[in-house]
Amino acid sequence: MNSRNKLLGAFTALASIVSGLLFAGQATSADLHRGGTLTMGRPDEPLTLDPFIPSDNGSIFAIAQVCEPLILADKTGMGLEPGLASSWTISPDGLTYVFALRDGVVFSDGKPVTAEDVVFSLTKQMDPSASFGFAFEPVKAIEKTDDKHVTITLKTPYVPILSALSLYAASIVQKAAYEASPEAFGLKPVCTGPFTVQAYDRGSQLVLAANPKYWAKGEDGKPLPYLGKVVMKYMPDGNARVLGLKNGDLDVALQLPLSQAASVKATAGLALEEAPSYALDYIYLNHAKKPIDDKRIRLALNYATNHDALMKAVYFGFGEVPNSFTPKVNYWSANVKAIPYDPDKAAALVKEANYDGTPIELIVSSGNSSHRQTASILQAAWQKAGLKVNIVQYEGATASAMVRKGEYQARVGLISSDINDSDEIATLQTEFAGSTHAFFSWYKNDEVTALLNQARGELDTTKRAAFYEKVQGIVYNDGYNVPLNFVPFINGYKTKIENWQNIAVGWWWLKTTRIP
Repeated sequence: MNSRNKLLGAFTALASIVSGLLFAGQATSADLHRGGTLTMGRPDEPLTLDPFIPSDNGSIFAIAQVCEPLILADKTGMGLEPGLASSWTISPDGLTYVFALRDGVVFSDGKPVTAEDVVFSLTKQMDPSASFGFAFEPVKAIEKTDDKHVTITLKTPYVPILSALSLYAASIVQKAAYEASPEAFGLKPVCTGPFTVQAYDRGSQLVLAANPKYWAKGEDGKPLPYLGKVVMKYMPDGNARVLGLKNGDLDVALQLPLSQAASVKATAGLALEEAPSYALDYIYLNHAKKPIDDKRIRLALNYATNHDALMKAVYFGFGEVPNSFTPKVNYWSANVKAIPYDPDKAAALVKEANYDGTPIELIVSSGNSSHRQTASILQAAWQKAGLKVNIVQYEGATASAMVRKGEYQARVGLISSDINDSDEIATLQTEFAGSTHAFFSWYKNDEVTALLNQARGELDTTKRAAFYEKVQGIVYNDGYNVPLNFVPFINGYKTKIENWQNIAVGWWWLKTTRIP
């Protein structure tokens, strides 16, 4: 069997999974506990719950609990499983995908999901101006086949299409509710996920309630989720999240300050989670702003960065020194040589660039102590190379808004891949023509764009990997950003919480989480 047939065969095998096997719990449990409230402390808050708008994790990870696409990330986040589509077929030429809609699925208001809702939702995301419009550029048409099937036709073979359809941005929304008021929908979506929005208090908390109409069943044969309610508190101060966990106000504290991870692990009744992630801590760089517009300055920032010092002082040994501008997703390559710590080389590049003394403002989110520490270490190192660096602090939402508008030079931040395929994150970060202008970097490289276009249509996995390795090397050595750490998700939670899991794409598998 050739590579093409092997790949299509694998997709067909995956698509044949029946819905009854999704949550295989054959026996009911008389003492299986349902209900209860899970209270979580988060460092970021949702800016909107409209799946077609955001690119921030504060919004994305919350939307994933309320809205669902045709295909879902699995419980690890590294694989795929059927979602609102129970199965699909792929034509021999790889251009036509027919999706069978799952029987009996209704929206949170009780109205059935229709083929029209699916076509509406996916067509919105095809818009080039949409946050992930680039991921659906190879799509030629999305059409209702009949009441139970939807057909997607591609312009050319597009290997990542199934992964792209697992994006939060490909969630299926109720057409009527969305068209009635997109603004109201963004506050209280009408979707099919395991939870619904009970209260959304910006700057404070998001409260989710169990969706009694959810289609997936638990071990007792009743609809998931097991939890009755989830409270997501916005707590940008990491120390406050740790304190809340230790004093019992929180059941889960997300993204712990790594300096306190050992303390949480040693506390009776608490557990520390170190979960694999498709995440990368890095310094966002705006290539449209001086002096960042000079590649030599960007590379100087990289050569002047002492990763060993950061790993000890900021990360406490958690994570891995990166060699890429993207997180470590499926086509990441170890063959790309990491830029070494070389302060003399950094100083030479600054001198070669005829640096005129324009200061670099390095933005950190107020209350984020680890980011502030990172910025201080980088400021000292970069200034030693001959650059002027000022650290400025803004509230998280303000800082994010400045980045989206391009009103910044550098920011300490993080990026995570929303799917298990390198195409999404590599394209998001490099596609200048996209709605985020290469994820707010204003980076542009036509060779990279061409290589990614070739990779999307390559069915041979070895050849496809070679394309992504080449992209990784080019963009990384263009000084796209300053990569800091392939960082895992470090969370603390009460040991009594059952089935807690942060999955690789970032959000949490709350549908099967329980409080005994």
